[in-house]
Amino acid sequence: MIKCIEQRPDGICLYEMENDELRVVVTSYGVTLMEIDMKEADGTWQNVILGYPTVEDYMAKSGTYFGALVGRVCNRLAKGEYTLNGKNYTCAINNGPNSLHGGLEGFSYKNFDSKIEGDKLVFTYVSKDGEEGYPGTLTLTCTLELGKDTLNIIYDANSDADSLLNLTQHTYFNLNGMDSDAGDHLMQINALRHGLVDADGLCMGKFREVEGTPLDFRTLAPVKQGFDLSDWNVKNAFGIDHHFVLEDGAPALVLVDPVSKRKVEVETTLPGVQVYSGNYIDPCQGRDGKTYAQHWGIAVEPQMLPDSIHNQEHPDVILRKGEAFHHEILYRFSRED
Repeated sequence: MIKCIEQRPDGICLYEMENDELRVVVTSYGVTLMEIDMKEADGTWQNVILGYPTVEDYMAKSGTYFGALVGRVCNRLAKGEYTLNGKNYTCAINNGPNSLHGGLEGFSYKNFDSKIEGDKLVFTYVSKDGEEGYPGTLTLTCTLELGKDTLNIIYDANSDADSLLNLTQHTYFNLNGMDSDAGDHLMQINALRHGLVDADGLCMGKFREVEGTPLDFRTLAPVKQGFDLSDWNVKNAFGIDHHFVLEDGAPALVLVDPVSKRKVEVETTLPGVQVYSGNYIDPCQGRDGKTYAQHWGIAVEPQMLPDSIHNQEHPDVILRKGEAFHHEILYRFSRED
């Protein structure tokens, strides 16, 4: 069942998607997931993602990106500068010396057109040529589908000129009821390598094997293992804020709360995943009267290689004129036996 639960005078809509196992609250503002609720044995619902109480909280541009669709280019772009087809472009600097998550007015801060199409929610946004320093008029559609135990997020886009595009959904998971941080969650990532970051969190275009580092999550291990600041690259990020290069096979990432046994598996068509352990979350008011703080959620952000326009010979982030962009992110929820 999908229904519009609020249509505001400013055009922003709130929707609820619900079945026997899951309930999702999403707003057209930034295609932001405000809640994902799992059905408990007693029939009550438990929210398992970080979110703010009101749309106004998201509009305040807190910089947390809780649950938001991020683009045109997610992650950090070095010095807010790049060259495409021999032409130099500049973007807003909003994170140290770099541009982050699409700039000052990225997709997270745009109200998408929205409609219910059968058992799907469809959100559309047209980003005009030159918006936030990116060429080409880009048409983006994000489709949400709720399965029995899954939420599938589907991105489709095209541009009328060569441009850059790297999208993600910036969802922070906390499976323990939001009463404590997520450091004791167990995490597994299907990756043998991670990207190295500099002191500003920028992907350096260099990689190392995860084996023998605090970022070795090839098998289930406590998230807080990645808080070991004795490791120089963990110290640079003040915890986990790294891109993991995914190996073939699903899922890409698994999170389990060892107490409640709640579990989420993340699958994606994208080649990598940025994992961020909420290192810089300041105390703030979340949903259901909960207060969030550092490490309260684990952001799982499937995406292409960060800053790939500078780090790859043939950058994945380039979307050519008339080329179809299609990628998917799927969350699968269950409980460990």
